[in-house]
Parts: sequence; C-alpha cells; structure tokens
Amino acid sequence: MLFNRQRAEAVMARHGLDALVAASPDNVLYATDYECVTHWLNKGFQLYSLFSPGHDPVTSLIAPSLELDAIVDGDVWVDDIYLFSPFARGPAQLDAMDETGRAAKALAERAHHVARAQDGLVAAIESRGLTGSRIGVDESGISPLFWWELQQRLPNVDIVYANAIWWEVRMVKTPDEIERLARASAITEASIREAFRLIEPGSTERQIVDAYHSGVTARGGRSTFCILGSGSRTAQPHALASDKVIEAGDLIRYDIGCTYGYYHADNARAVVLGTPSGEQSRIWDAMVQGLNDAVGLMRPGADVRDVYRAAMAPGQELGLENFERFHCGHGIGVSVYDPPVITLADPEASAFLMPAVDGGLEAGMSFSIEVGYYIQGVMGFLCEDTVVVTEDGVRRLTGNSKSLDIDAFIA
Repeated sequence: MLFNRQRAEAVMARHGLDALVAASPDNVLYATDYECVTHWLNKGFQLYSLFSPGHDPVTSLIAPSLELDAIVDGDVWVDDIYLFSPFARGPAQLDAMDETGRAAKALAERAHHVARAQDGLVAAIESRGLTGSRIGVDESGISPLFWWELQQRLPNVDIVYANAIWWEVRMVKTPDEIERLARASAITEASIREAFRLIEPGSTERQIVDAYHSGVTARGGRSTFCILGSGSRTAQPHALASDKVIEAGDLIRYDIGCTYGYYHADNARAVVLGTPSGEQSRIWDAMVQGLNDAVGLMRPGADVRDVYRAAMAPGQELGLENFERFHCGHGIGVSVYDPPVITLADPEASAFLMPAVDGGLEAGMSFSIEVGYYIQGVMGFLCEDTVVVTEDGVRRLTGNSKSLDIDAFIA
C-alpha cells in the first residue's frame, strides 16, 4: 500500500479534519492504489476518494464504470466502491468469462451505483453521518463549478482546501514508495549509461535521447523526460529535443526521469567528449562538492535552509558570477516535484506554490538534490542525486559517476 495512513491521521488531527477527499490523479492513486487511465488523460475528469478515520468503511473510491475492470485487475485495496456514469457491456455467462471479467461482474453487483462522480462523493459523506463535519477537499483536481455545487449540496459541512494537506501527508514515504523510487532511479541511470555508449563525434543528440527512452521501456519503466544538450546547448536548462551533431570536445549534459509504478526519478550529470577544460572542471567540481555537502547535512531535524546554503557554498566561494538559484532540491514521489523544497525563500509565495516545512526534515522524506550553473549561450552544468532521509542520515538512490570523463562515466 502506498498510502501512509498513520501519517494521514496525524496530519488530519492537526488540521482538525474529520475526512479527507482526494481528487487529483496523483492523490487518488496515492490514497487508493487505483490507476485510472481516463483520470490521467482527461484533465477535467472528476474522480474521488474519501478517507475518514473512525468510520466503517474507512475509505471509499468513486470511480467510472468504464474502468471497472481496472479496479479488480490492479492493486486497489478499497472495498467500498461507488460506480458512476453507467457503461454498458455485452452479456456473457460466468463460465465464458475470464477471471477479471468474473471479478468485475461481482464488483458491479455489490458496488453503489450513481449518475455522476459528485453524486458518489456526496453519498459517501452522507452515509458516514459527516454532513456537519469539517472535510478537507483536494482542490487541485476539482473544477470550480463542482466545488460550488459541493458547497450547495452540503451546506453544513465546513469544506477546506486540502491539496497542501495531501502534500503534507505525502512528504514521508512508505517502504513501498521508497522501493518504487529506488527502482525508477536505477532504471534511469542504467538507461543513460547504455545510451551514452553510443556517443561519438557525429552522433546526434536525438539518437542518444531515443536510446535512453528505449532503455527505460526495456527495463520496465515509463519514460517521462530526457533533457539532453551538447556544446552551447548545455546552457539551456530545459533544452528541447534536437538533431544537433555531437562533436569532439563537446560538453554533454543530461537531466532525466522516468516512472516505475507511477513513482518518479529525476537525476542529472555532465560529461565531456574529450578532455575537460580547466574552467569546466572548476565549475563542475563546485557543483559536485555542493551536492555532496548538502546531502551530508541531511538527517532528521535538519533545516532545509542549511542544506541549501551547503549546496551553494562551493560555487559562491569559487566566485561564479550570478550564481543564484531559487532552490537546490525538491521532494519527489508520485509527482516529480513534491514538497519540501530546499530553499531559503517561502515556497508558498513562489512559482512552486508548495507548503513550507517547519520542524526540519523527517525520516522517510525523499529528495532530488540539485546544483547547477548556466552561462548564457556558452555552457551549463547540473548535478542531481535522489536520496531518502533515514533515521541517522540518508540513503542515496542514485550512484552514476560524477566524473566529467565520459569513459569513466560509462564504466
């Protein structure tokens, strides 16, 4: 189970909540282990789960009849199901059905049937006697119209915004989540090493990117991004895919990700196809040192601001001009960017719109720690590792070489 129920109950108690509603694809997946293809593909699609400690059932899933089979064929642990938007299927005798078909038929017979997703959510709330309670609703996955309608249908419920509360719950990972993160990181690193074996003068960036994506798929992952640039294109933090030819002496920088079981990887390195210049080595060494120093401070109770300062110190001591970064890392899990953010600033008032962390790091938090520097139109560097905070330090989930020498990196 992905859902950290013990933490969820503690967080809800702090916020005075009787129930917690998930509505975004990330949060519903996290809360129920339910993978709904339509929910990921259709940004306006409404789908919910309801978690209410102290009630029986403790959790309800409100899902479309179209994807009835995915509920029984997947890892969903929730028994109380509301099916909305009827989807007709042709009749068949039980002995003609496969195992999934029989299980889906049984679920359809015992599930609650409603017209729309919101009808199911309201019914689940009412069935628990929560019509006068305080409920956190994940606003990131609910349309303004549906939010208004929910308020009209449940006038005595104190409905509060809860996306930040879900983020707070998700900050600390379960062992299942950490295993998925570790597997995703391993897939990315093996795939990029394999792809980099193809690099030689005359190969193109797109060939390397395509090889990376193929490697991820072959290893059981789902490729999400491969940002790769060579030469002056390394100065573009999020360089678009290109047919640029890689030349001898080029700096090559990657920033890659994939998912395994919907959990993300995000890591980065740089290498040189030839002998690094003195300037390249000095800058890269500062990035590597900053990352390692930052990771060395991470443990329960550590302040994200101290981690940020440690990450930035070597580049600042080197005297790099305009060496400024909003953050030097971010949480990672079922989303690429999760809180906490490693920053001196207030993440709630930034482009991230994420909650700040009071009280320091906690065991089970997972991060992508990154330090980078970009010289406009000339060259750029990014060094990034993924780690999990343990009871006495950190566990690194990434281990690719941090050498600028491409042969050492591949080996």
